[in-house]
Amino acid sequence: MAVIQISRIQHRRGLESDLPNLASAELGWSVDTRKLYIGNGTIEEGAPSLGKTEVLTQYSILDFTAGFASNIGVIEGNLVVINGNITSLSSRVTNLENGSLGSTSANILAGAVNATISSITSNNATISYTLGQGAAERTGTITVSRAGGTVSYVEEYTETAVTDVVFTMNANVTTANLNYSATTNANLFYRVSSIY
Repeated sequence: MAVIQISRIQHRRGLESDLPNLASAELGWSVDTRKLYIGNGTIEEGAPSLGKTEVLTQYSILDFTAGFASNIGVIEGNLVVINGNITSLSSRVTNLENGSLGSTSANILAGAVNATISSITSNNATISYTLGQGAAERTGTITVSRAGGTVSYVEEYTETAVTDVVFTMNANVTTANLNYSATTNANLFYRVSSIY
């Protein structure tokens, strides 16, 4: 009767901290962390780097899960910040749509001629405004450019009915002044956006 002998294949094993660099395709078992590694081989063989690569086991997955859970916590924290920013931006958009964010109100008086509303120190600016006069409403922008004591401006607007307010501008070497003339009282909300 033939004698059958079963051979045992032994791989490198030891503590994680003691596990050496492994030869190409050599297996190494970390007994304390229960992780399996395979040797990368040499650069000459085509390995991207020297050393060893972990072969995933259930213990690797558990470590991955812990790291993944930690990352989820960070993402959730970032989402809270993002949601807060969205709320803040939504509020600002609402205020812009309502013409109230950073705006200044002024009463326009009937019979006034070239009364000054605002003095602007920047060389270039945009004035956004909403004007209410009785049932009529006018919305527009005035684009201002000042060079020394000379000012030029362009006004564009739409209105629901005719209003009688006329805007003008004059300037000196330090400011451009927004003025108005009107024959009927009106309410004005405006915002100056300085370009430079």
